Amino acid sequence: MLVCTLLVAMPLMAERIPFEVCTESTTWTRPTPEVQAKIWNDGRYKDEAGTAYAWTHNFIVIGEPESASIPYHLMNESGLWTAAPGTFSKCYSPRREGREWIEVWSLLHRVKEVRLDNNTYTITVEPRGKGFQFVYIRRLNPSAVVRFVTPDGKELEKWDESDPAGRRH
Repeated sequence: MLVCTLLVAMPLMAERIPFEVCTESTTWTRPTPEVQAKIWNDGRYKDEAGTAYAWTHNFIVIGEPESASIPYHLMNESGLWTAAPGTFSKCYSPRREGREWIEVWSLLHRVKEVRLDNNTYTITVEPRGKGFQFVYIRRLNPSAVVRFVTPDGKELEKWDESDPAGRRH
């Protein structure tokens, strides 16, 4: 009886779940501020010049990957506009629209695994000097928390879509 009680009382281990890398680069680097000035000098971006979240962070989460304007805007702000032309076209298709997917951009880090515990997706990443990945994770909960951690468990960033202050995109 005690063993059964302990089994019920113990939280389940986070479940490893599959993810899909739709595009990646091993050579991309964030442009220098001088090159990025092309974007910051555009009237649409001048208010965020150099301080935009996508420019100052390495992980971008898009909870509803269906808008063409959001990724375009974020690519410009993050510096991904400097990646090879056509790199991202295969990532956007009707089969990935809506709330069935969570889109994650990992800049200068490589995704190693994704684990799910309740509504929290923990993405283990390894730092890289170059590159990016666009990863799709099937949404298994109506509301998600996405944590980015190093292989030794150090949390790098957290995105919580139920908290407007904790949502990034």
